[in-house]
Amino acid sequence: MEIFPYPSFRPFQEDIYRKVYDSLRNGVPALINAPTGLGKTAAVLAAAVKFTLETGIPIHYAVRTRAELEPPVRELSKMRKKGVEVDYVVIKSRQDMCCYPQLRKLSYLEFLAECSYLRKTGKCAYYPPMEVDAPLRSVSAYVKFLCAASSCPYEYAKKKLRDAKILISTYYYVFSKEGADVRKRVVIIDEAHSVFDAVVQLHGFKLNESEIRQAYSEARKYGFVEEAAKIYRLYAFVRKTTGTVDIGDLLSLIADLDLDEVIGKITALKIERRSTPYTPLLLLKELKEALRTKTRLYAEVEETGGSKVLALYPLDPATVVREALRGAYAVVYLSGTLPVELFAQNLGLTKYEKFDVPFNAYVPRENYLTIIDVGVTTRYAERGEEMYFGLAKRLATLINLSPRGILAVFPSYEVMKGVRKYLKISIPHWYEDSGEVAEELPDKFFIGAVARGRYTEGVEYTRDGENLLSTVAIVGVPFPEPSPYLERRVEILRPKLREKAWEAVYLYEAVVGIRQAVGRLFRGPGDRGVIALLDRRYAEPDLWGQLSDLTSGATIVGDVEEAEESIRKFFNAVL
Repeated sequence: MEIFPYPSFRPFQEDIYRKVYDSLRNGVPALINAPTGLGKTAAVLAAAVKFTLETGIPIHYAVRTRAELEPPVRELSKMRKKGVEVDYVVIKSRQDMCCYPQLRKLSYLEFLAECSYLRKTGKCAYYPPMEVDAPLRSVSAYVKFLCAASSCPYEYAKKKLRDAKILISTYYYVFSKEGADVRKRVVIIDEAHSVFDAVVQLHGFKLNESEIRQAYSEARKYGFVEEAAKIYRLYAFVRKTTGTVDIGDLLSLIADLDLDEVIGKITALKIERRSTPYTPLLLLKELKEALRTKTRLYAEVEETGGSKVLALYPLDPATVVREALRGAYAVVYLSGTLPVELFAQNLGLTKYEKFDVPFNAYVPRENYLTIIDVGVTTRYAERGEEMYFGLAKRLATLINLSPRGILAVFPSYEVMKGVRKYLKISIPHWYEDSGEVAEELPDKFFIGAVARGRYTEGVEYTRDGENLLSTVAIVGVPFPEPSPYLERRVEILRPKLREKAWEAVYLYEAVVGIRQAVGRLFRGPGDRGVIALLDRRYAEPDLWGQLSDLTSGATIVGDVEEAEESIRKFFNAVL
């Protein structure tokens, strides 16, 4: 049976298909890096489905966000139309799949409390789920069909998890504390470059001082004076603390806080009085549960807008990833912006298959012009008004020379703010901290984005499928801002990675940020544009080596103005 969902392979697709299939046959990890637009989802999924049909070993395909569920669902749907018969299930968060629109608007903990109440009292019209055969066209159609069949989509999916041959889910169902069992499964991790950040979010926890205060007030209101006093002790600690917190100190503050009985009684009283069963004490219960996990955590009290926030983060996200995937038959890591060697180094992979499609092998050389400006830098020690002015002048030159949209990516909000005050723009423009980009973009525009932010990861600058960008300018190098948390992560990795520990934390994030930004400009091999790297460090060995497929053949200048003729010639060329 022909499994691949299209009549023929695009360039590189068959190579990816064969590499993934061979790695699964050999039971070893595969690292696949291929630019956006190549069709890697179809190639990887087809190889995995072929392997599953031959061996019976099930597949778990995981994506970071619910929007990213659509591509694998779409490709699997096309395979089924070609006669591929395989049991499947799609699952995302309980709230996202809820059939009650009004419940989807609640905060997540409020939703869980309401959902639990409706199920326990028999008032949910969709629970328990019905036995139906849900069609697979899109995620939204899948959910709507189940709701129309009076079957809770989430509970329906949970029932099918164990027996389904193909499970398509968000990362939560692999990497959270309640993740699905991946033992003896093929696991495909899509957008793998983001997996470490995702694990930090999934295993992290934040509790602000007002939430602690609300929990304290609730305990007092319902007469739990002793527990209220213990909660106030935590509130006072957070109020007076800033910076790193000892985990032991946190544990001692809440060790004798007995919340189960209190939450149960308050919830029962609220239901009796016909009010929402949610209580802010649930947040403190989450804090206790987070501190009890085996994951090594870093704790700090942050100050945001005059308010204190208690935050917990995992110290070694790579270990969390490894533990979550322990026992999997084989794992395929898939991305369009994956620094393969840095990623393998981070995970401690020594034996693996890889297929890495360089940028310059996919995008024809005549379709891009790379400029490295060595006359500026955003190195912390050299930042200042003169440097900000110089960067603004270079961006103004690029704006004038670009026939269409320009995306400028800054390493931080601080640098963006410093440059912005010197940059006078007459065309329509948006900055990451000042509202949403217009749905209908004009022919020429300017976007000021921050690396790893939503303007470089979640937004398409297109009209009727056509890319509206003509230039991407990377202002400085988007290393994460140094912090006690990141420095502690480097310390944790140093015994294992030695001098490469810094690369695993800082250089990895910078390279991913750069490739994400460039990926906005090139959504397919037919796109054309200028890549302007505004920092002398791009001409130094560390970054040049990691970005050689972008920097090879680059025009190196002391000021972008020196490349004005080359840029005009590039944009005026008729291919």
